[in-house]
Amino acid sequence: MGLSMPDLTPNIGLFWYFFAEMFEHFRLFFICVFQINVFFYTIPLSIKLKEHPVFLIFMQIAIISIFKSYPTVGDIALYMAFLPAWNHLYRCEWFFPMSHGLCSICPDLVLLLACSALFPVLWHLWIYAGSANSNFYSSIMLLFNVVQILRVSDYFYAYLRREHHLTHGLYLKRKDGSEATLVLK
Repeated sequence: MGLSMPDLTPNIGLFWYFFAEMFEHFRLFFICVFQINVFFYTIPLSIKLKEHPVFLIFMQIAIISIFKSYPTVGDIALYMAFLPAWNHLYRCEWFFPMSHGLCSICPDLVLLLACSALFPVLWHLWIYAGSANSNFYSSIMLLFNVVQILRVSDYFYAYLRREHHLTHGLYLKRKDGSEATLVLK
């Protein structure tokens, strides 16, 4: 039942709005494309992270919770509960660097909280007050999922970068481009 998307009740997932607006004769093709998206990442991640099964499981839980047909807040809370286990990756991040002080500590967390606060407001405006439409709710849902995707991809990048530095060494450069030396005291 979940694979065929029969229920188009608005939720925090990516599927409902797309399938509500789609022509019926394209439905089977896009159901296959959307559902295979969850499984598409499994083989490349398994090959790349074969020596790191715990991080592989974390990545798979995050991808499944983002791309499943009917996600719940509990799915997202499950993988976000594991984020502190990877706090050693914060200095290797690229998109949302968390090691540059309080101002940039979690712009993605701020966006996720703002979206979480706007979900019930826009739902009320759309369903009960009748002063908004589904586009308002779907845009917040889309932003919520894009931030999640950026967060997960940033953790993956940071993990790969850290593994690269551990394997090949860390060559430090000064701001002028010359080679820096690390002095431990």
